[in-house]
Amino acid sequence: MKRLARVLGVIGGLGAIAWAMRDRLVSVAISREPVPPAFKMPASSPTPSDDDGRRDARELTAVGGIGPVYATRLETVGISTLADLAASRPEQVAAAAEVPLARANGWIDVARDLTKAE
Repeated sequence: MKRLARVLGVIGGLGAIAWAMRDRLVSVAISREPVPPAFKMPASSPTPSDDDGRRDARELTAVGGIGPVYATRLETVGISTLADLAASRPEQVAAAAEVPLARANGWIDVARDLTKAE
């Protein structure tokens, strides 16, 4: 019985050592790093021309915190210039851009400051 316990102990110890060194026993050619995600960028859409009376929506991106996504959301409700943003109600801006009311108020304040500077 002691001999069986000793043999099982040796086999268990060897198994534990193999388990602890499994990373070294596996081929190094297998990469353990996950593949970084590939983001698909949408094809750039044409910007509105100046001859139709509207200014480019990128003007909204002059306001800190408004990027292309928020500018597009605002443009869908008719806010396409800084002057439009400055004249908008905070509730309308918050609902269109899906942001908190405080952030919309901040954007409107910055747009008013930028339009006064022009």
